[in-house]
Amino acid sequence: MRTENKGITLIALVITIIILIILAGISIASLTGSGLFEKAKEAKNKSVEAQGLENSILNEYEKELIKASITNVDYTKTNPIEAMPKGSTIIEGDANKGIVIKDSKQNEWTWVEVPKIIFTSVKTLEENAPDKDLNKVSEAELYNAIKADLINYLTIPTNYRDNNYVDEWYALDGDTVVNERTENLTDIQKQLNNAYGLTYYEYKENYEKMLNSIFSNGGFWISRYEIGDATSTATNTARTEKSGIAGEAVSRINQIPYNYVTCSQAQELTDNMTPDTNKTTSLLFGIQWDLTCKFIDTKAGSIITKIDCKKWGNYGNSSLKLNRGKYNIMDPKTGELLNKWTIFSEDTLNYVISNQTSSDADYSQLLTTGASEETNKMNIYDLAGNEFEWTLEQFISNSRYHSTVRGSAYYNYGSNIAVYNHCGAIASGNCDYFCPRATLY
Repeated sequence: MRTENKGITLIALVITIIILIILAGISIASLTGSGLFEKAKEAKNKSVEAQGLENSILNEYEKELIKASITNVDYTKTNPIEAMPKGSTIIEGDANKGIVIKDSKQNEWTWVEVPKIIFTSVKTLEENAPDKDLNKVSEAELYNAIKADLINYLTIPTNYRDNNYVDEWYALDGDTVVNERTENLTDIQKQLNNAYGLTYYEYKENYEKMLNSIFSNGGFWISRYEIGDATSTATNTARTEKSGIAGEAVSRINQIPYNYVTCSQAQELTDNMTPDTNKTTSLLFGIQWDLTCKFIDTKAGSIITKIDCKKWGNYGNSSLKLNRGKYNIMDPKTGELLNKWTIFSEDTLNYVISNQTSSDADYSQLLTTGASEETNKMNIYDLAGNEFEWTLEQFISNSRYHSTVRGSAYYNYGSNIAVYNHCGAIASGNCDYFCPRATLY
């Protein structure tokens, strides 16, 4: 019998594969020879370049539109547009009132102008650099020159200048305080978190980025309000004790300010408030607080930050006209808030608590953010009074109080404390009047 094999043989299959490979090679070679791959790659590159050019043009148009909405700005001295986070809108464009933006998270930020013309040391550094190029000087030289010019510009009143407080990283190595000036500071020590939760490298990076931003843009952003506790606002109850932080930290009007926050919690709250990954948010450095005071003094045409802050801050026995929001009376017998938030339209002056009225000497009240226009200077609310505000400074002359708060609080007397005021604080301070304020740069 004869059997017919109708299937393909192994030899035929191998030959077929070889022929296909040869044909494929010829096709690829012909395509390569005709330059189709190169032309496709060139077309892709041109498309990418065109898209980049289009984006650049759109960005320039957007900047011009924003620029048209801002008035009374000398762009040779300051440029808030270049410092704006992505997705922001101008809500107050008059620089004489204080430029305010709202970011994509609805947080409001006020521009603090630091005129570029003050950087005389940097200018000298540039003139002495090879080819007059600042890129050819060391970062340490540049940052030291920027810092020197800022300090020279501040001219802080002598009675408020306190060399015990410095913008400086520090940490506890066991029971020993180590800082940037510690001799033979080890890399292991530099990895320690300071009271604000920052390592030496994180603190240094943020500080240098802040200095460079001020130098490049002629200013920085500060939260328009004390940082509000969105969770407390929703429930209409202030925090009553130090505990874990939750909810969203916001710079918005009519918010109950955070309280009972430690300095590390305050830094955590202000970190990453902006969705723009090219920008940084944090607590203010001490030099930024002082620059804000200088800005208000300069633009408001007075010396209000150097004298009686009771005239524009929420302090004990201060008389303020409320325009919105709520107030919370402090019980003079216990020294604690009653946690009875009352809308501003109710009669504050005759509010009765513990058989005492607000005319008593110990009367004081905590306000929601932006409650009184009398506390508004250059579109920054409650810099004087309402709550103490943490800054990233070290108090270097006390073995117990290493951290720092600035300004003062609602129970103090403004006539005794200026907004330049420093106050040493325990890092884990458990106080109902310690609050964060943020910067963006």
